[in-house]
Amino acid sequence: MTSFPRSLTRLPATFIHIGAVPVFFLIGALMYEPLALNSLMDSGSSYAPMENVRIFNVVICFTIILACMAISRMVLWLIRKHFPGDTWRYTFWCIGEILSCCAFTGLYLVLMDHGYEGSFFYYFRRSLFSIGSITIFPPFILYLLYMSREKPRTASQDSDVRLKFYDNRHQLKFITEASSVLYIESNENYIIIHYQENGLEKKYQLRNSMKNIEPLCEQAGYARTHRCYIVNPRYVKLIRKEPGGGNVADLGLGEGIPISKKYYESIAAML
Repeated sequence: MTSFPRSLTRLPATFIHIGAVPVFFLIGALMYEPLALNSLMDSGSSYAPMENVRIFNVVICFTIILACMAISRMVLWLIRKHFPGDTWRYTFWCIGEILSCCAFTGLYLVLMDHGYEGSFFYYFRRSLFSIGSITIFPPFILYLLYMSREKPRTASQDSDVRLKFYDNRHQLKFITEASSVLYIESNENYIIIHYQENGLEKKYQLRNSMKNIEPLCEQAGYARTHRCYIVNPRYVKLIRKEPGGGNVADLGLGEGIPISKKYYESIAAML
């Protein structure tokens, strides 16, 4: 089953989603002005003693959609480590967001109109048709955008490109496939490359620094977990909390790779 971009559950994407959906509704209501949405936003105009009922309804519906998206996306961010990473489940989540927005806007509008034109379900259907058809676009567009950004990383990580490791004198010392590297650790003025060969774990030590090899590791799709460690995320089975309170990445090699607070979010989002 196709996996969805995990970056969608990070805080930047969370705030973008929270703002994009209600803003899209606002643009549709005030600029594009489709007939069905215009008619819906006029609900209660026959009874309300105020002028510009339509603008008032637009503002309230905007606030309702903003609140629904904020709650939904913050919940998704909180459960991101446990949320199944496939496209279908994420699609159902997005559909649920739109349905909840339409349900609460429908509830508000039926109260605003005193139920004169119909029941809650009548307004819910109208909201689904006029509001849902507009607000469905931002999640779809953002999904495609984040998917297109993540594909190059996945391709570079999954390809069996050969990595060339040089020492601090820029002399070629070690060549291996990117997919065979488990993790890299720093030991004073040396780095130790842990890799697999014929199913066995092996090590290679060369004189260099983590700072010098970090650009090469980023191109291969590796990620830093600690100032002294860089891991290949494809081998990380899980992240566990140690009795002392620290987090470690479990590669199934016995001892875990320490994860500092600075890099925890980025590592968790890759799993």
